[in-house]
Amino acid sequence: METHVAVAGNVEDRRAGIAAVLGALAERGELQGLRGETVLIKPNCVSATVQLASTHVDALEAVLEAVAAHDPKRIIVGEGSAVDTDKAFRTFGYHRLAERLDVEFLDLNRDRYEILEAFGTNGERIPVRVARTALESFRISVALPKTHDTVIVTLSLKNMVVGAIQGGDKPKIHQGYPAINLTLAHLARWLRPDLSVIDGFAGMEGDGPTAGTEVPHRVALAGTDPVAVDAVGAYLMGFDPREVGYLVYAEALGLGISSLDRILPVLLGTRKLEDLVRRYRPHRTYAEQLRWDPRGTPLEPVHRALLAEAHGVPK
Repeated sequence: METHVAVAGNVEDRRAGIAAVLGALAERGELQGLRGETVLIKPNCVSATVQLASTHVDALEAVLEAVAAHDPKRIIVGEGSAVDTDKAFRTFGYHRLAERLDVEFLDLNRDRYEILEAFGTNGERIPVRVARTALESFRISVALPKTHDTVIVTLSLKNMVVGAIQGGDKPKIHQGYPAINLTLAHLARWLRPDLSVIDGFAGMEGDGPTAGTEVPHRVALAGTDPVAVDAVGAYLMGFDPREVGYLVYAEALGLGISSLDRILPVLLGTRKLEDLVRRYRPHRTYAEQLRWDPRGTPLEPVHRALLAEAHGVPK
């Protein structure tokens, strides 16, 4: 099986780049699932003050316009920031979008919740509160390409999963490199984005996800397979997707495709995907972050059990 990812290169305008990749998906009929749905659009507001670390209002507006054109029942812009969600919405100008678009704003930290499980260093199950709106809606992740201090890169899948975990429970997923990568893939079984959008007009390298420096990348990506979108995003950042533990785990759990040879890019503004690669400077802990393999750790049996469950193999 193969999957498609729309990729725009040499983007001169942020909104136009996002509109182009979503238009390519619409032409393929891949946005028809929005019709009649309650749609949660999840920006990345890891900071309430640093624009480079957070989803730009122009990218969010382009997504909202594309969604509204497909007759959803309800549109919610929701985030569960580790800082102040409402302050982030104000700082980055999100509320102005409601002046002409029928959109609601929600702090997922204050939403009703369900209890799901993360994994501890020794394989123990750790309960975490997850916003119910994120579980019950058509999920759209609007992320940006950034290096990360724990999982190498943060893109659309991580944006949705971590943002849906409420407030004080977010630190619970930081249980070492094998555990956090496995947790992200495990929670994605319930929180996998139905549509992933990456605004790579400007990315972040170095000390991401909040204190890195700008990469003027000028790309945009979108697709209905978030694992594939993130794999292409990681590749365009100069990383091998096979280095990113949660993407490897997610493919193994049947949540999408991370193998580049099975992903068909729909190219806009470029003739070759490799021409759009920019080698982002990794986080200074990059070498340590590569140690996410669960083999030989207490998480190995947990990993085996998840694979068996995903593939219907009796334990």
